Amino acid sequence: MARLDWYIRANLKPRHMQLLVGLDNLRHVGRVAEMMNVSQPAVSKALAEIERGVGVSLFERGKNGLVPTVYGACMIRLCRTMLHSLDEAGEELRHLQSGATGHVRVGVLPVAAPVLVPRAVIQLQRESPRAVVVLHEATADRLLPMLREGEIDLLVGTLPPASLSAGLHVEVLHRGEGVAVVSGSHHPLARRARIKPADLARHTLIIPPPGTLFRYAVQQVMESLQIPMAGALVESGSMTASNTLLRETDAISFYSPHLAHHYQRMNWLKILPLPVPNTPVPIGCAWMRHSEPSTTTQALVARLRQVAAQSMEPVEPEEDVRVAAAGGQR
Repeated sequence: MARLDWYIRANLKPRHMQLLVGLDNLRHVGRVAEMMNVSQPAVSKALAEIERGVGVSLFERGKNGLVPTVYGACMIRLCRTMLHSLDEAGEELRHLQSGATGHVRVGVLPVAAPVLVPRAVIQLQRESPRAVVVLHEATADRLLPMLREGEIDLLVGTLPPASLSAGLHVEVLHRGEGVAVVSGSHHPLARRARIKPADLARHTLIIPPPGTLFRYAVQQVMESLQIPMAGALVESGSMTASNTLLRETDAISFYSPHLAHHYQRMNWLKILPLPVPNTPVPIGCAWMRHSEPSTTTQALVARLRQVAAQSMEPVEPEEDVRVAAAGGQR
């Protein structure tokens, strides 16, 4: 074990890490040699040296080229993290040289994109005008791996279940709001005082795609209201695309209530008067447990807490059609 520790600390170089990651990406010695501008024998020799150094085989040959062993998969994951850290160090140094006061990379889930994250960033940059914020909007199936591999510092939005939270520090910003049924503001159903689940049958439904954390809550609501999944002809993880579809067609979708009210105030969408069972979906942020958040990351989390408290409070009962289904309770 001491020899392994010594090898990793003293002999494992960035070019070795690049080679292992390249072999994982391309699965072919020749392509990796071309990518690194070296000969194929040089790649094979370097891999053999790494395997001797760590004392285990990292790759084996399969039908489609090189395949990482369990040891190789472990080394590749760690190499990706270290390379991302090196890239981040260079990026932060460049920002500091240009006068920046901090740097944070944020993974933004759709529920946090229109209100929560932008308002927190605005507050942060009022206090730290030279802080650099990099936003990546995507669904959980893309952002969780980015968080684990060090490509982002913080994930904000619908919180992952315990089964997906191993190794993460999770902070709840809001205990959860449930689900609201929405349409375009000019939708035929938007003019009614009350509607029934059967009224949705004639309209295309837009639901979150598989892999998104909000999908499960939407499915629960649809099942409880006996709304068939066959009507869900569009799956969208893009808030921008969903908004356009709702405004320009007679489609119907399911939004987090604070977003539904946000877009209703803008007269883009309308919350349909359909009583919906209360299915709280916690919203918060997460970062790697073993990684100490930077000062800028901590400052952004503090702003996120403030925005969540200000912008995601429950609406007045008379505005919330879900009260009827929850027996007057949120």
